[in-house]
Amino acid sequence: MNRKYLQDRLFSSLWVPVLVVLIIVAAIVGIGELLLTLAHVEEKIGVIREPYAVFVALLLALVVLVGAAVLDRVGRNSGA
Repeated sequence: MNRKYLQDRLFSSLWVPVLVVLIIVAAIVGIGELLLTLAHVEEKIGVIREPYAVFVALLLALVVLVGAAVLDRVGRNSGA
């Protein structure tokens, strides 16, 4: 294996985990900000019903599961 190839693999093995951590942190912060904004809006529009919260949690769980399934399928087809 040539040196450039090994450097590229080392570089990608470093930035991929960093990128994943940054995306997860951004998602957590974004969801937190959304919930805080929703709490402030709730004071203005009245009571937000619990079924809405359950529905949003269900949608988030579906997004995570579908994303994991897609990533798994792509990983299997990549020949790795």
